[in-house]
Amino acid sequence: MEIVKFLWSLIINLDLIVIAILVFGTLKLCFCCKTGSKPRVMIVSALLFIFMLGDWAFSGRDILRRLEAHYPVIEAPEDIHGIVITGGSLCLFETDVKGTAVYHKTAGRLIEALKVVHAKPHAPIIFAGSQMESEEFLKLAHDLGIKSDRIKVVSDEKIHSLEAAAAEAANIAGDEKSKKWLLITSAFLMPRTMTVFKANGWELTAFPVDFHTIGHSFDKKHPGFLTRLAASFQDRLGLVAWNIAWREIAGLSNLYLSGKTKTFLPVVNAAKT
Repeated sequence: MEIVKFLWSLIINLDLIVIAILVFGTLKLCFCCKTGSKPRVMIVSALLFIFMLGDWAFSGRDILRRLEAHYPVIEAPEDIHGIVITGGSLCLFETDVKGTAVYHKTAGRLIEALKVVHAKPHAPIIFAGSQMESEEFLKLAHDLGIKSDRIKVVSDEKIHSLEAAAAEAANIAGDEKSKKWLLITSAFLMPRTMTVFKANGWELTAFPVDFHTIGHSFDKKHPGFLTRLAASFQDRLGLVAWNIAWREIAGLSNLYLSGKTKTFLPVVNAAKT
C-alpha cells in the first residue's frame, strides 16, 4: 500500500520533478557539463514539460475537462430541501497567518453556491469543510445577510479531508438525508465528492460549478484545437491542472480499490440531475 501511495505521489507531483530536473540540468550544463555530452534526461524532461503545459490527450487539462463534464450543468430544482456546500476555497496557511480569508482559484464554487443560497431563501445549508473554513463561511454568510439559523457547519478541528467532512455532514443531516439535497462544488471535484457522500449513505443532486477548462459542449464559443493549445501555454494552467487532475484520479482509484464504490466513476442518475 505504501508503494502505491509513493507511485501516486510521483505521478501527481511529476510537474515539480520535471521542473527540478530542468533547473538542475540547466545549472549543470552551464557550470559543470562535459563538452559533447548528450543531455537526454533534459530533452525528455523538456518534452514532458511541454506535454503537461499543453492541451493534449491525457494531459492535465484533458483529464480535468473530462472530470468537469461527468455531471451535466443544471438549473437548481424548485423542490430541493437543502444545500450542501463543500470547503476547499480557502488558502488555509495564508488565512491563518493573515487572520482573514484568503481565497484561491476554486473560490468560484463559493460564489456560485451563494447565488443558489440567495435564490432558495428557505433551504437549510450544510457547509462541509475544515473548522477554519466553517468559521470563515459563517462570517461571510453573516456579512451577506444570510440567517444563521439556516446554516449548520462541520466544526471538528480534526477534519482536514473530504472524506471526513462528508461523514460529519451526513451525521448532521441525520434522517433528513432522505430528502432532496443539492450538492455544490467545483465541477472537477464532483465525481469524487458524489462518490464519498454516497459511501456515507447520502444520495444528492449534483450541481457542478466553477469550471476551469474550455472545450465543453455548453460553452458559448468553441475555439479550435490550436486556439485552445495557445491558451494553455499562455496561462500555464497545465501544470496546476496536472496536479489537480491526477490527485482526483488517485482519490477515485483509492475509493474503487478499497471497495467503497463499485465503479471507478460514479453513475450519473438522470433522476438526480
